[in-house]
Parts: sequence; structure tokens; C-alpha cells
Amino acid sequence: MSDHAAKSVRSPEAIDRDFAELIASGLPGTVARDKFERLWDEANAIAAEIVLTPQGQKYLSLLKRMHQTFESRYPARRPANGFVIRT
Repeated sequence: MSDHAAKSVRSPEAIDRDFAELIASGLPGTVARDKFERLWDEANAIAAEIVLTPQGQKYLSLLKRMHQTFESRYPARRPANGFVIRT
């Protein structure tokens, strides 16, 4: 990661704070999922760049927690045909 890129990324703690606010917000599922996807993409892009470092492991742990928490709060409905319906 370049020096410029390293200075422009947010810490896992900052992303986690935004995620906690999202979970506490009570937004409708479709709006919450959109915001979740943006936070996920941000954390995932950083993790992909630094995956083999100790800092990269913090982002991977954050992604795992985000996924588990979000899916328990905003579960995807699964109809009989197997396609996922996002609410």
C-alpha cells in the first residue's frame, strides 16, 4: 500500500463505530443493507491490501463481526425457490 493510500484509509475502529451506529439506527432493511454494503466494501478493500499483516487481521475480524451482526439484525428472507429476497 502506498504512503498516500495508507494515510487515506480509516481504521477498523472508525468503520466499526459507523457500523454500530447503523445497527442501532433502526433503518429499514433496504436502506440499512445499502449502508452496510458501503461499509463492507470499504473494510474489505483495505483488508485485501494488507491481509497478511497484523493490521489486516483486525479488518478481517471486523468483517466477520459485521457479517454476523448484520445478518442477525437484518436476515435475508428465503422463499421456496431458493432466491434471496432482501428487505
